[in-house]
Amino acid sequence: MEAPLPQPTAQNPLTILEIGDSLGQDLGFGLGDDVFANDPYLHIIQAAVGDTGLARLDYYDWPAHLETELQQDHPGAVVVFLGGNDGQGFTVNGQVVEFGTPLWHEDYAARVALVMSECLAANARVLWVGMPIMGPSSLTSVMAQLDAIFRAEAAKHPGVTYFSSWSLFSNADGQYTPSEVVNGQEEVVRDSDGVHLTSYGDILLASALIAPMEKAWGIKVQPASGG
Repeated sequence: MEAPLPQPTAQNPLTILEIGDSLGQDLGFGLGDDVFANDPYLHIIQAAVGDTGLARLDYYDWPAHLETELQQDHPGAVVVFLGGNDGQGFTVNGQVVEFGTPLWHEDYAARVALVMSECLAANARVLWVGMPIMGPSSLTSVMAQLDAIFRAEAAKHPGVTYFSSWSLFSNADGQYTPSEVVNGQEEVVRDSDGVHLTSYGDILLASALIAPMEKAWGIKVQPASGG
């Protein structure tokens, strides 16, 4: 069991760096603009970048950018929500590594581990949010493979907590559903592409992170809902 973080106060709020892809941007809106918008205890830095991930580091090198963010902002915690663009092969030392192969899994897991290790080395705890079920079934299969890697690597890194978002966006039968109950009302939580989150989806996911944050980090927060 990791030692709890210092209880944040209005004078000394907890800085949370949120990174990811376009889905990460959605979650950033939910955390920074909605659920914790008026929370004096938390300072949310929304640093997600669309069209990024860990597969194409030649396009956007998340480990390098993360190091800069950690040094600049000194967060006490990092929330990671990415993977939507990572169902693809990549090149390692001139070798093409096809998605889904054992070598791909090995290399991708190493990239995930690097991100986790960077955060921990900077004395930041990590909440790694797994990818949700998707509308397109082929994409759902890909996300399930990525989530298995995220979960496994989190288990190897004390200070990293894995949170599965899967059940938030699926029905009782485990199937994709575009609508869920948010604040007591049935709302559309997924965009028409079956991938991204609507503003209600942002709130649904961000709200679901309150309990795991408090449990993993040993703190209390004060979300806008007063919960």
